[in-house]
Order: sequence, then C-alpha cells, then structure tokens
Amino acid sequence: MSDVMPSGRSRLLEDFRNNRYPNLQLREIAGHIMEFSQDQHGSRFIQLKLERATPAERQLVFNEILQAAYQLMVDVFGNYVIQKFFEFGSLEQKLALAERIRGHVLSLALQMYGCRVIQKALEFIPSDQQNEMVRELDGHVLKCVKDQNGNHVVQKCIECVQPQSLQFIIDAFKGQVFALSTHPYGCRVIQRILEHCLPDQTLPILEELHQHTEQLVQDQYGNYVIQHVLEHGRPEDKSKIVAEIRGNVLVLSQHKFASNVVEKCVTHASRTERAVLIDEVCTMNDGPHSALYTMMKDQYANYVVQKMIDVAEPAQRKIVMHKIRPHIATLRKYTYGKHILAKLEKYYMKNGVDLGPICGPPNGII
Repeated sequence: MSDVMPSGRSRLLEDFRNNRYPNLQLREIAGHIMEFSQDQHGSRFIQLKLERATPAERQLVFNEILQAAYQLMVDVFGNYVIQKFFEFGSLEQKLALAERIRGHVLSLALQMYGCRVIQKALEFIPSDQQNEMVRELDGHVLKCVKDQNGNHVVQKCIECVQPQSLQFIIDAFKGQVFALSTHPYGCRVIQRILEHCLPDQTLPILEELHQHTEQLVQDQYGNYVIQHVLEHGRPEDKSKIVAEIRGNVLVLSQHKFASNVVEKCVTHASRTERAVLIDEVCTMNDGPHSALYTMMKDQYANYVVQKMIDVAEPAQRKIVMHKIRPHIATLRKYTYGKHILAKLEKYYMKNGVDLGPICGPPNGII
C-alpha cells in the first residue's frame, strides 16, 4: 500500500486525493499521519476527524506526530494539525506539545506558520506553561513587536497571560512608546496593553503617550492609539487628550488622521468639555467666516461637524444650526457640504423644528 507514486505521494494519499476512499477513518491512515498532515487535503481530513475523534483515535494520531512536531509547526498545512491538538487534545497531549515548543518559542513566533501554533498554545495551556513560554521572549520583545508574525504572538501573550508575568514587555517599551505607537504593528500591541495590563503597568505607557499627543493624533498609526484611549481610557486620560485638542479643533479637523481623533473627542469627552469644543468652532473665525463654515466644506472636517450635530445638547445644537443655515445655498455646491445638508434636513424633519428668525451678529460675520 505504501508504494510511492510519481507525485512523490504514497498510493494511499494519492488514492485519497482522488476520492477513492469516501469513508476513510483515522485508524486506516496509521503510518501515514505525517504525510497526510503535510498535504492540503490530508491535513484537512485529519483536522475534521480530530474534532470528533475518540481518545484512542486521537492518541494514534498523536503518537505519530509528537517526535516530528516542530516540522509540522512550521509547515503550511501541518501547523493546523498541531493547533487542533491544542484545542481538542488531552491535557497530557497539550503539555507534551508545549514541551516540544520549549527552546523554540522565538523562532516559531517569527515564522509564518509557527506563530499561529504559539498563539493557539497560549490560549489552551495552563498558566505555568504559558509563563514558561512567554519567558523565552524576554530580551526579544521589540524584535517580535516589529515583526509581521511576532506581533500577533505578543498580542496573544497580552490577551491570555496573567499581566504579572508580562512586566518584561512593559519594561521593553520604556522610552519606546512613541516609536511603537507610530509603527503599523506596534500600535496594535500598545492598544492590547491598554486593554489588558494592570494600572501600574499602563501608567508609564500613558505618560509617554501624553507627552506626544500632538504628533500622535496626526500619525497614520498613532491616531488609533489616541482614539483607543478616548474610547476606553480613564476620565483623566481622556481629559488630557481633550486639553491638547482644545484651541486646535479647526486645524486638526482638516487633517486626514487627526480628524478621526477630534470626532472621538467630541463623542467621548465629558459634557462640559464637549460643549467647549463645539463652542470653539462656533465662535472662532477663520478669515471672514466662522471656523464652522470652513469645516463644513472640508473633506475631513465635515464629519466632525456632523458628529457635533449628533452629540450636542439641544440648546447648543440649535446654535450650530443657526450658524449653518445661512450657508445652505453654498453648501449645495460642495461635495462634502451635502453631507451636512442631509444632516440638517433629517434634523428638521425629525424635530419639526422651527429655528426662528436667523439673526446673525450685527457685523454679518457668521
């Protein structure tokens, strides 16, 4: 049965691939587990069977893969078979595989398929083994964070491992928070830290973020980190960010990345802070018109205005509407102005609101 075909596959695998065994069982591929695991169709077959296998069937498969487990971990199809054992295997099987990983965590974390195995292992092994695994990354944190595969492993560590065991990650980030927040992978890891780590671990991270808020809000990756603090952070951290935005609402609202942060500020600030931000664009002038007028026509800032209309208190919303109303004709000419018009119409229809006479300031500046 084990003749090698011209394809290099055994006759059994070749026949299986040609659908000659519609009801093949795991025990029937004994002796061929490694070969099947490294074949696209064979691996899929084993994965599906493992989910509903008896303990004896699982053990049969396991006995054949354990010695060469590392080879499967870095294989395009084999890695899935190893992952299935972390998900559905017995505790003994999981611990035996964790033992195979020992000493290789870094190389696996940086490898395209191995990184998936490490992530799955971290989800399903006991905390003692988790701690042992993550310790191998100590001294290599920044290398992993900046790696397209390794960053996913660091994120999974932060999500699954007790934060007390992750202090070495926090230590590695000291003085690096700005650089990492403006990095395509680093910005994700910073967000995971803010979500899962202890207050005394996130504090130094937040301190470094606050030192660089102005640059971060304008960065293509950093803006996401600041948005994250606004959505999930402590009130005092939100307030510090709002304080940085105050006085700069007009300029930042017209910026591709910072405009998203301004929107989040308007949404997540305290009622008082929100009112101050909205008042800023209503009372500040930009040339002959109000800042609000400039913003309504801008491709990014118009979204900030829309958000302000949505979240303003009724009295302040009325003021914003008063400011916008004289410009209806102009807004029709601008692509982005039309969004505001739609918002106005919706508001009027919903509330049946009559704004009363539009009496702008005596000097005619709106």
